[in-house]
Amino acid sequence: MTAVIGYVSCQKNNSSDLASVNAAKTEGIKKGEPVNFSVQNISGLATKWSVSPAANVTLTSNGDKATVYFRKSGSYSVLADMGGSVQRIMVSVTDSSYCDSLRRDSICGFPTDTIPHNPGDTTRPDTTCKNCIPHDSTFALTYDHINITPIRIDTGGVSGLAIRATTRNYYACSFNNLLTGFSSANGSYYLAYPGVLVPGGCTSGPVRATSTRVLYPVTDGTHAFKVNVSGVIYTGSFTKAGTHYNFNWSDTSKVTISPLIIN
Repeated sequence: MTAVIGYVSCQKNNSSDLASVNAAKTEGIKKGEPVNFSVQNISGLATKWSVSPAANVTLTSNGDKATVYFRKSGSYSVLADMGGSVQRIMVSVTDSSYCDSLRRDSICGFPTDTIPHNPGDTTRPDTTCKNCIPHDSTFALTYDHINITPIRIDTGGVSGLAIRATTRNYYACSFNNLLTGFSSANGSYYLAYPGVLVPGGCTSGPVRATSTRVLYPVTDGTHAFKVNVSGVIYTGSFTKAGTHYNFNWSDTSKVTISPLIIN
């Protein structure tokens, strides 16, 4: 009888461990759908998130919270390692796709850029012509402010960043686009935001303009990080050590980066 009681007690503890990771959903998950996970960490040590199997999965994490994108149907185990105490939860992904024309890449299957295509006609509407077809419009960011949110991407043991930029001001049309330029050389990264493109004839909104640029993979070391807003360049840097990132950004007059530290 004693042996049986001991076996049941052990099984109960394991069941508790399996339920200690919280998930927004565990069943009916679609391919490309972002699923949020969290864990209560009282160890005082940083939480390390992982997914098994790791193929066809993208994971972004921030402390005790993580978001996972599954690109293939099947069963997965999401694990949170807190210095030797490993908690996990099982999820099931269907063969349906979450991505459609209403969901842009910024929420549908990292890592993917969401830099819009700039059409040839970006002139302002001609208000003197009552019968003209509406033109697309491009608005400069002279009186706006860019908020940048860096998000860590961990895929298959390789780390990188998704740089999500959002305007402070609102612009017409729910499908407006924050125009974005990008270049990198010798470990330095350069982003340019010349303006906001508003499609002609679109009357929805207003909403803030946004875009996402993926830096992947990122090597360890210190990297120059420059942001051009409507022709004015702002300069800082960030340091990567493993999966840890630390931004050095002192001029917040036109560009704000938050969080500055990603563990």
